[in-house]
Amino acid sequence: MAEAPIVVIAHPGAGRGAFARVWPAVARELEARSIAFDVRLTTRAMEAADFARQAAAEGASLVLSVGGDGTLHEVVNGLLADDRTARDLPALGLVPAGRGSDYARGLDLPRHPASLAARFAAAVAGDPEAAHPVDVGEVTYRPSHLVAGRPAPEPPVELAAEPDNGERAVRRFINGAGVGFSPFVAQRTARFPARLGAYLYTAAALLTIVDWGERRVALRWAEGTEEDRAVESIELALGGYEGGGMHVAPGADPSDGLFDAVLVDATSRYELFTFAWRIRSGDHLRSPRVELRRTAGLEVAAADGRGPIYLQADGELLGRDPFAFRMLPAAVRFVW
Repeated sequence: MAEAPIVVIAHPGAGRGAFARVWPAVARELEARSIAFDVRLTTRAMEAADFARQAAAEGASLVLSVGGDGTLHEVVNGLLADDRTARDLPALGLVPAGRGSDYARGLDLPRHPASLAARFAAAVAGDPEAAHPVDVGEVTYRPSHLVAGRPAPEPPVELAAEPDNGERAVRRFINGAGVGFSPFVAQRTARFPARLGAYLYTAAALLTIVDWGERRVALRWAEGTEEDRAVESIELALGGYEGGGMHVAPGADPSDGLFDAVLVDATSRYELFTFAWRIRSGDHLRSPRVELRRTAGLEVAAADGRGPIYLQADGELLGRDPFAFRMLPAAVRFVW
């Protein structure tokens, strides 16, 4: 059994030390309510997943991710590592502290310590209204030595000497995933100084557009249709925001059992430049080059040998095509 009902997981260096700025006030509020917690700080990639898996095995009541979307991504993967149902898992809570925190933005989570602590206390007490079922996406992909443990190569990327040995990996994601254009934007965003704030995504997108080229993909939708089309990017959203405040999917519902798939068809560099600005408000959906489709799953592969096509999930660069996305409805209980 867990020594404390709450296990707190954080990467102390993320968000320019946001943990040290944000967590102490929440901790004081929990202590004022006589609620014990165990803090576990990560020192390496995916260690948050290991801590979350351990917390589930120990029978914790609530796992708190303190940080941004990257830490939350790891925690979700750890909770679901042993294929437990939501009923058998600790509830999941989030203290937004990273420079992205798009999932928190999409849910309009409070940031005031007292408000957060009150919700966490209710979850620990077993209040059925404190934690709500939310969906999680799952993607199967081909690992790539070009991105394993290092930044992605700068675009354009040609097919490298990377024979397909049949190896496949699986990753879960709670906010969204993208293929094509967005992985390169995500990796450039991570390299930029946080002081750029709201302009991080726009600056990264503008630099990526300069040497970007469309991709022709073969798509197979869970609902049975198949198509080939030339695209700039495909986003599968559960939350409404990505990229540090970009309103990619304004109508996304994290508990409806469907992805909001946002497809940007091949277009001119000029129009891509305009998208880099329009996406902040969600106005990009008005373009005839953009299609929004709700789906339970999607398979994606390069259709013409041009590639590879890369993948990001919750802002984390993972691997290359082919991809198979599927929905895990009501996979975790989120304190919201």
